[in-house]
Parts: sequence; structure tokens; C-alpha cells
Amino acid sequence: ADTITGGSTSAEERIARILRWLDQNIEKAPIDVFSAVDVLQQRKAECQGHSYLYTALARAAGVPTRMVNGLAYSEEFRGFLYHSWAESLVGDNWRAVDPTFGQAAADATHIKLVEGENLADLIPLTDWVGKVKIRVLDVEHQKR
Repeated sequence: ADTITGGSTSAEERIARILRWLDQNIEKAPIDVFSAVDVLQQRKAECQGHSYLYTALARAAGVPTRMVNGLAYSEEFRGFLYHSWAESLVGDNWRAVDPTFGQAAADATHIKLVEGENLADLIPLTDWVGKVKIRVLDVEHQKR
């Protein structure tokens, strides 16, 4: 974490550097991992693995961070998928950060269902799997 974020003076900068490092060094692949160490050893992981490693690096860099799980929209799959990402404390607010999508401020398509990284934290998701349906009725884009 020190090598990746060295010299960073703000949480935002540390988050950005960790996300850039993950994007350059960890392949996105459908491989199950169970810890940040697994991801470092294999150099590839799915969303949960990217979130494990991001969370570990952010915490080591002094940015309080927690893992969250829920639903996120995927353009590739044209629908919502179960997904893992993180929340980092920036100032006085918890900010959704998606290391898999490279988003320092995760977009509004992320719907948090549970917090935590242990199996006991994730058990409530079993009540949701196969029972949640989301239909987007309208999308409006605002020009900047």
C-alpha cells in the first residue's frame, strides 16, 4: 500500500492510485478467491476479489474501508447482476468505490444490500438470490 499510495496527501488521491494499480495489475476473470492474499498471488479475480484487495490496500493506506454486496447494472450483460464493491470513508461520508469497474465514486446503478466480507455477513443475500427483479422504466441523461 505504501508503494502504491506513497506521497498521497488525501483519501481521494490514495483511492485513485489504488484503483489505477488494480486496473494495471489485477486481471478481471471469473475466478473465485477468498482473500486479498489470494488475489495478489493469482493476479486475477472476479468482483469480490477485486473488492477484497482494494479494501485491504485502502485500509493499509489509512483509508477506513468496508466491503458491500448488492446489485449493479452491467452494460455487457444488459441487466443487473449480484456484485461486490467497497465503501471508503472520505471526510465524513462513506463513498461507494467500485474497484472492478474502476469507479472512485460508484455510479447510481449500485444498490447495496449488505455490508461485510465474512460468510456470516453474506448469508442474508441467499434470501435475495433468484427473487429480485428490477425493471428500468425510464432513463434520463442530463447534459453538463
